Amino acid sequence: MTQRILEPHEIQARPASEIPFIRLPQRRSLFADRAARLEHLAQGHAMQDYLGFIAKVARAQDRMLAEIPALALPPAELLAQSREHGMPPLNPHSVRRDPLWCDALRRMLRNLEPQVEGAAKSVIKRLDAERDEFYEAQASKLLAGITLGLDLATAPLIGAGLQTYWVHLVTALGAGAFAPIDAPSVCPACGSRPVASVTRSGGPENGQRFLHCSLCSTEWHMVRIRCSSCESTKGIEYLVVEGGAEAVKAETCDECGTYLKILYMEHDPQVEPTADDLASITLDLLVADTGKLRSGQNLMLIHGDSEE
Repeated sequence: MTQRILEPHEIQARPASEIPFIRLPQRRSLFADRAARLEHLAQGHAMQDYLGFIAKVARAQDRMLAEIPALALPPAELLAQSREHGMPPLNPHSVRRDPLWCDALRRMLRNLEPQVEGAAKSVIKRLDAERDEFYEAQASKLLAGITLGLDLATAPLIGAGLQTYWVHLVTALGAGAFAPIDAPSVCPACGSRPVASVTRSGGPENGQRFLHCSLCSTEWHMVRIRCSSCESTKGIEYLVVEGGAEAVKAETCDECGTYLKILYMEHDPQVEPTADDLASITLDLLVADTGKLRSGQNLMLIHGDSEE
């Protein structure tokens, strides 16, 4: 049976009560699915080696999440206060990280190290030998978007540890801990920027667009043909690499001069935001020629000036 994809005006006309405002990550399959997608996309890709490496990182994240110890969760009063004021309760700038996340990251690194060779192995061993203070300082820079003084070689590994920690937090708390916030362009769970958006197909979410958090992988609903950064509905355009897959496009906004990729599950049901964003870097180069700036982030690929 052929499934009809709803048009944007039909989607926006649907009652809001039918559309879930939030989708928490699937704890048991998130990182395994990401690894599988990266392995698929790596085949014959110009970035094959790096995509393959991040696939190994994702499998190490999957194991880290399965073995993560009982970490401290935010107190109930903080959750209640956040809901009352329309703020994300797991904002990394206001929630103190449990120091045990550093030990969990080391275990992830030791699981990953035997699977890689060359420069990657050296970077992993160097990071494994660092003290907690280094992990915390680098994590704070990464979460704040500060590249000055950031160790770019180890940043994706620090980012992987932080992703796993925040996925643990959101899934341990459950969807009931979160409510819509006053800033729809950032994650309602942790306040981070999205890595991409996904238009889903099938079931009650058919045709619905969700932003996918770069840190905790929570998804939250935003109507289509609206800028995911400034919320404007004017000057929205879609770019795609000539001859490239229709499943990945860049949604650009003339009003604020930014863009974010949008993935279409009706064209490829296996799309995965972090993986497909990483593998479509050619699209970023295309959009860069227009002068548009990326509004989101991918913690698996950090650019910037790392000099002190």
